Amino acid sequence: MEFEGFILDKFQEDAIRAIEINHSMVVSAPTGSGKTLIADYIIDKELKGKKRVIYTAPIKALSNQKFRDFTKQYGEDKIGLVTGDLVINSSAQILIMTTEVYRNMAVIKDPMLDNVAYCIMDEVHFISDEERGYVWEESIIFSPETVRFLFLSATIPNGHEFADWVKTIKKHQVEVVVHTVRPVPLEIKFFDTDLGITTLQEIKKRKELDDIPDYKGAFSRRSRYKKAYVKPPEFTDLIKELKAKGKLPCIYFVFSRVKTQDYAVKLAKISSYVDQKDKFELAQFITNEFQKINEDISRLKSTKEVRSCLSKGIAFHHAGLLPDVKHIIEKLFGKGLIKVLFATETFAVGINMPAKTVCFDGLRKFTGTGFRSLNSKEFFQIAGRAGRRGMDKTGLAVAVVHRPSLELKQVSNLVKGDTLPLMSQFKLSYNTVLNMVHLHNEAEIDKILKMNFFTFQQSEGNIDDVDVVRSIKARYEKAVKKLKVMNYISKDCLTDLGMFTTKIFSNELEISQMFATKFKDRLDEYDVLLLIGSLVYEPKREAKFFQIFPSKKIATLVNKLKDHPYLKNQEWYKHMTNLSAFLKPCSEGKKFVDILRNANMPEGDVIRFLMQLLDRLEQIDRASDDFDFKKKVQNCKDMIKNCLEGIHVF
Repeated sequence: MEFEGFILDKFQEDAIRAIEINHSMVVSAPTGSGKTLIADYIIDKELKGKKRVIYTAPIKALSNQKFRDFTKQYGEDKIGLVTGDLVINSSAQILIMTTEVYRNMAVIKDPMLDNVAYCIMDEVHFISDEERGYVWEESIIFSPETVRFLFLSATIPNGHEFADWVKTIKKHQVEVVVHTVRPVPLEIKFFDTDLGITTLQEIKKRKELDDIPDYKGAFSRRSRYKKAYVKPPEFTDLIKELKAKGKLPCIYFVFSRVKTQDYAVKLAKISSYVDQKDKFELAQFITNEFQKINEDISRLKSTKEVRSCLSKGIAFHHAGLLPDVKHIIEKLFGKGLIKVLFATETFAVGINMPAKTVCFDGLRKFTGTGFRSLNSKEFFQIAGRAGRRGMDKTGLAVAVVHRPSLELKQVSNLVKGDTLPLMSQFKLSYNTVLNMVHLHNEAEIDKILKMNFFTFQQSEGNIDDVDVVRSIKARYEKAVKKLKVMNYISKDCLTDLGMFTTKIFSNELEISQMFATKFKDRLDEYDVLLLIGSLVYEPKREAKFFQIFPSKKIATLVNKLKDHPYLKNQEWYKHMTNLSAFLKPCSEGKKFVDILRNANMPEGDVIRFLMQLLDRLEQIDRASDDFDFKKKVQNCKDMIKNCLEGIHVF
């Protein structure tokens, strides 16, 4: 069987046969093996008819990339993008969106889903994510019965269990297609200070020698039977060895944005990785691409650092960079003109940018509250980027380790393979509960409460298991009780406050208490920006605000919140004065580059902050029926759009 000029592998043929008989599929296949070709087949098939296809991605960076790729492939008129804060061609036959947006549509029974044939869920293993996993679960539960699914992931150890769950609750056949052969075999090595690039076995031998105490001076009063000192490894030594062995280009993953940038700048000061034959092309490309960027953006420190590194064949890539700058880096890397790319973990999620070698700066990551070891899914998600099909005989993954602190058994288990099964992270948000009360009768609610993956896993497939269902029902009833006390529900029907909140998908209680009650009556546009901005802001330890605008207005707002029966004792509004650094000038008509000067927040983070603010404003606008207040909300949206004028936000 052939498609798009390719002779299909057996797993692709199996998947296409399932599509032809209208089945859903769970496709587990390594990165680069061609599983997205199955998605292409679905899109091609449905474009010949009148049905729609929705393609969901776990992060906006991936949905934006897919939008660009599919637009080139199928044409602008066929493809749309919906990411909450950004809507392009929403009437298109093929819609790309974040999974959150799809979930929101499914929960409220959006008519836009009525004509959908397939929902393609890329990186479906995100269903196990502690914070966001429930979004995938609710997306499946609340999808119309007519929708079929294509679930894609590099590895799903319990793919059959997952498929059985979907089959049980959606009442249609779900096939499991597994392909385990990588198109480019993966070799896993480690980098040690003394041994260089080596195997775990060699490190184990050396570690045993390290553990033999130094008895020199054993009878000295100060003797402590010292072990040999092992100097921590240097990333520059690893890059040097990779270059010497012909193992570039490489993506060097660092679990810190600051270090990603620092490493690139440091390496660019001491080395250049530009081949003589590429010098002219690289210089020309850099000049041409940066000429297209806003002149003020070109003068930013981060842009200058990127440009300086690029001239040496080196780059860094993280969410704090502007989209325009990231696109330049991605284009150059795709052309093979960047030999060393330092990147954060998000670069490994879906973005199709393989390299000969992938490096790990370590095997532990910061979670926001502390450090933990990588799990097998995270490790192989990143390692899977090693090896370019048709170019490399093998892909090399190298983890930097410090021998004295290395847990050999733990690391040995980690690199054996992805053994982490998909696990339910089901939770009932207040928005979900309110929509269930509004759109479903009691019998339907009882049925929905049995449909989650948690119940299926805990009951070993028996979703009618009384004990498991009882615990879920108790959580639902507890939420309903609270919502009745807070006047969202009255006599099993939604109040006006409850109806407003069915259309608010994040921070629903806080937003509804502020903007669907009398609390909003004396707010002006700046107040609205301050309140929502404080709610969506994600504080960073390193954040510094140079120019803030404290005022009596802010003090009054904070005091009102402190006196509110449901909003008092919350942490989020303590950031209000700091955020005036952005929101005061934004409300006064200032541009993006002007507000950047007031804090040290990376440009990409400021865009994300403003776009999240815009997303919440859009939700409030759709939810509210107060004409005068909607005018204020529209004014707020216009202020943000004016601030971002001339800046590409994706």
